[in-house]
Order: sequence, then C-alpha cells, then structure tokens
Amino acid sequence: MANIVIGTAGHIDHGKTTLIKALTGIETDTTKEEKKRGMSINLGFAYLDLKNGMRVGIVDVPGHEKFIKNMVAGLPGINLVLLVIDAQEGIMPQTKEHIDILTLLGIRDFLIVLTKVDTVDPDLKELVVDDIRDQLKETPLADAEIIETDAVTGTGIPELLERIQTHAENISETTQNGQARINVDRVFSVKGFGTVITGTLLDGPIKVGTELHLYPEGKKVRVRNIQVHETDVEEAFPGQRTALNLANLSKDEIQRGDVLSISDKLHDTWMLDVKIKCLPEVENGIGLWDRVRLLIGTREVMARTVPLGAEWIAPGTEGFLQLRLEEQVAVKERDHFILRAYSPMETIAGGEVLDVAPSKHRRFKVEVLESLKAKEEGSTEEIIADFMTNKKQPFTTAKELADYLGTAQNELTEILAEMVTENQLIQTKVGYLTSVSYAKLEEQASAIIDEYHKKFRLRQGIPTEEFRSRLRKNLSDKEITALLQLLTENQLIKSANDKLALAEFTVTFNKYQEAAQAKIEKMLADSGYTPVKKEDLEVLDKNAPEVLEAMNGDRVIFLTHEFVILKKVYQEAIDLIKKYIAEHQQMTLGDFRDMTQSSRKASMLILEYLDKENVTKRVENYRVLGEKGK
Repeated sequence: MANIVIGTAGHIDHGKTTLIKALTGIETDTTKEEKKRGMSINLGFAYLDLKNGMRVGIVDVPGHEKFIKNMVAGLPGINLVLLVIDAQEGIMPQTKEHIDILTLLGIRDFLIVLTKVDTVDPDLKELVVDDIRDQLKETPLADAEIIETDAVTGTGIPELLERIQTHAENISETTQNGQARINVDRVFSVKGFGTVITGTLLDGPIKVGTELHLYPEGKKVRVRNIQVHETDVEEAFPGQRTALNLANLSKDEIQRGDVLSISDKLHDTWMLDVKIKCLPEVENGIGLWDRVRLLIGTREVMARTVPLGAEWIAPGTEGFLQLRLEEQVAVKERDHFILRAYSPMETIAGGEVLDVAPSKHRRFKVEVLESLKAKEEGSTEEIIADFMTNKKQPFTTAKELADYLGTAQNELTEILAEMVTENQLIQTKVGYLTSVSYAKLEEQASAIIDEYHKKFRLRQGIPTEEFRSRLRKNLSDKEITALLQLLTENQLIKSANDKLALAEFTVTFNKYQEAAQAKIEKMLADSGYTPVKKEDLEVLDKNAPEVLEAMNGDRVIFLTHEFVILKKVYQEAIDLIKKYIAEHQQMTLGDFRDMTQSSRKASMLILEYLDKENVTKRVENYRVLGEKGK
C-alpha cells in the first residue's frame, strides 16, 4: 500500500491548522511562539487514519510570507495538497504564491478546501467560489474539486475525509529500489535517547541499524531507532514522514538543511545545471549574475544565475541556467527547487536539477551555447567585457569579477587597469562600468532631466532626490552618486541648489515674466532683512507664482516653505555675521537683530536657516560659525 503524505497550503489565518485538528485531533502549532502569534512558523506534522486502514501523513506548512522557505522545506515527498481558502476572504496574494510554488515543484494533485463556510452568507460564498474558479482557470488547479468545510461546526469534514481516501487509493506506490535519502527539516534531543531528526524519506527504504552518510559534513552515523507517525518501526519506506534517532551524533553536529543518505556518492557541489520556468509576473526575467535564493530540499542557499543558451530567461518562459552557489549543497538530478529574488523576497522561478556536477568550463557560458567555444578561447579581457555587458547591473566590483572568473582579485588588478587605460572600462569608487553601459546610463539620465526641463521650463532643474528615485530600481544610492560624479565630470549636467540640469540649460523669461520678476525683487528689496510671505509675492502678478519658483535658489532664498528673502540680502547677512563673529567670537539673536534693524521673528527665521545650512552653529543662546561659514 502506498505511503501517502498530504500537505496543506494557503494564506495565513485561512484555517489550515484548525482544519488539520478537525481531521486528526492533532494540534500542529506546538511552540509557544506559534500559539502566541496565531500562525504556523515551523512545519507542523500530524497523521490521519482513514476508514480503509491507510495512515496518511500530513504536513502543515506555514502560510506567512516570512516563512515561505519553511513551506518549501515541507513539500518534497508530498503526494496531495489541500489548498485552504477562507470563504470570507477568497484567494489572497499569499495563496497565489503558494500555488506558484506548488506547481513549480511539480505537484499536480490538489483538493481545494473552502473553510469557515458557516460564517458567511450563501450568496457571498458563491461569489467567492466563482472568483476562485476564475483566478485558477489558467493553472493546474483549474479542474480541482472544491470541498466546502467549517472546522468549528464540522460541516464538510466527512466529505473531505472521503475525498482524501479516494485520492490516497489512486496514488501509485513510490519506488523503493533507490538509496534512501532524507532532507533534515527538524533536529532535537530526547532525554535518554539523544539526537533525533525528522524529514520525508525519499528514494528508498531504511532500516534500524543502517549506516548513513551525513552531508555536507561527511560523517557516518547509525540509525538507532525509527518512528513513523509516533510508532516505533523496524523499517521506513519512501514517502513516509520519518523520525530517526541517530547514534554517536550530538545535536550540534547536524542541522536543518543537512542531508542523510545511504549513498556515499552524493556530491557536495558549488554549481548546478538546471532547467527552470520563470513566472510570468517577474518583470525583469532572470539575467546574468542575478543574486537569488535557492530553496532546495530543506536548504536555503544564495546563488548567482548564469543563463545558458540565451542572454536571459524571459518572464513566462523556460530556459537553462547554471547556478553558482555561495554554499555547498548535496542534491540529486531531478530534484525540484524554487528560486526567490534576493530582494524583495518574491518567488520568481522553479525547476529541476539536470546536472549536480557540471564541468568548470561551463562557468563561462554567458550567452548562447553556440558561442561557448569562442568564450573558452577568448582572453580574460573579452570574458570580463562580455560578462559586464550582459549582466543587468551596470556597475561591477572587482570581487564580483574575481568570483565569476574563479580567480583572486589581485590577479585582476593589472588587467582591469589596462582596460581602463584603453577606455574599455570606467573605474569609479563603487565599481567598474563598461563604456557601453555608461553610454546607456548617460542617455537615460539625459532623458530624465530633459523631460523635466520640457515639463517645467522655468524651474532650474529636477530635484536631485527625484532624479535619484527614478534610478533606484536598477542602481544603489552609492552607484547613483558615482554616476552623478561622472556626468558632472563629463560636463553633461550641472548641479546647483540641490537641483540637476543639463549643462546647456538656462531659464529664460519672456517680457511678461521679466515684469513679474521685477515686481518680486522690488518688494523683497524694499523689505530688506524682513522675510516676505510667499503668498504676498504671488499676488503681485499672474505670472508671479511660476516666476518665484524659478527664482528659488538663484535670485531668492526660501527660508521656509512660507517665507522668502532676496538672495543678495541673504548674502549680505552672511557677510555681517562673519565680520561680527570674527571680532566678538560669538553672536546672539539680539546682536543680529540690532545689526539688521529687523524684528526678532525676522532675525530668527534667517538664523535658523543659516543653522540648517551649517553657515552658523547654535551653542546654547549664541552662535558661532559653522563649517560652511568658516
């Protein structure tokens, strides 16, 4: 008889744990933290005895986004999935991600369990069911049966048990002629027994007394005792949730993510050749050297992607990758896995392993397979240029290049310096750019600023922060700073008053705007050291509002969003302060008020702005010169 494992999946608070308790009487939220937070954090396990005598294992996988890796860890070996959906809420974003993960891992047998049906109006329930069908029509769950339940009242629970039994009877026996393997998902100690691990048994049977190999540590361990569904057994079979009591092994010597196997031929590998399917909603697809999270077995490992046979794997398509891992893993061909983006942590693809020990020459397969020979015979300079041209991120550090080439950074110093001299690369404080990449960034930056100039012809330029926000999707803040420095050095842009403009751009007023400017300047000049309210200036002329904004930082200073002063007067105030402090070492608010013959409020507005600009610095009740005032 087949050994069946059922998994539950669904959004947080949709009732997975409560449903399992109604089916089995077992509480899978066992830790204090899980009970306190009201959600599953780690994998929960239970078992169910069916009327036909079959005992079915159940894995309650976490529903919260933060615990997706725990969910994936529970899926290897699962035969049937109960997709749990709250009748009050319907399909949620987390539900969709769970469906993506399940299908990417090759699971095709589903039952949709609608929970809490007795808490909603029948008409609303029907609307939810229609919406579920509509949202799942393009997925492997399009024809999955929907079972309506309420774990509190017992509605639908008998019917669900019948459907589970029917599915269990139709699941074929797992092959038992392989070499047993377990991906460790939990490790704990039992007083009087020692170290115990749990996991789903894969590939072949295992008996008490069997010697296993621990990966990646390489240590040999012996099985002292086996439990399946809390019952001691002499032998466990593929597909069963299994607990192994291991002899001569402390709890600290094994951890979640490790692998136990009868075979001594598993590879601890740094690279994997894989075939993947990229999800349609992944905006940028998967490109060269993207940093991703590989979830395989019960491990999460950071990796870099190298597309094989194509420049990138487009959204909604399949393709081949080589994964360059940051930690070793022990896996087998045809193992399924999930790829999640490094940040934000979203599922982007899934697939299966084709080669667990690819040849090292494959590390240089960057574009199409037909170009492999040319790349292998190419110089280091050509490989660097090709790598940098095809990766998504324009900036590349020397460490990235060393990691990609499998060499030491100091061995690249001379080569990179020569490429800079030959204008193949541009060196910055945050990394290198190819000339082609810089040209693209230059074009992008020019387009952003030019678009702003055309939209706001009387403004001095785009605010620097707004410009940065337009580039943050592909560049870090440090990289944007480096780019701005290059653009300025190459005289493409100019910067003033925290605004960026194209080098040749100037604000030009027509005769009507010039008249408005004259009115504004006269009022401010007449007011002297007494700031004028913005609203009083804007009523001087119909063109005054946009002209005043264009003058900001150039002819006038906005001390606050409300008060304005003539820039010439502002500079005179700075000169007075510097002279006074040079003679008296410090200055009070009253001293400045007396010098300018202005009010206390006006003096305070000017001095607080100077403090903010670091021209002055307040110390208790007096001021000294700040860094910009010295």
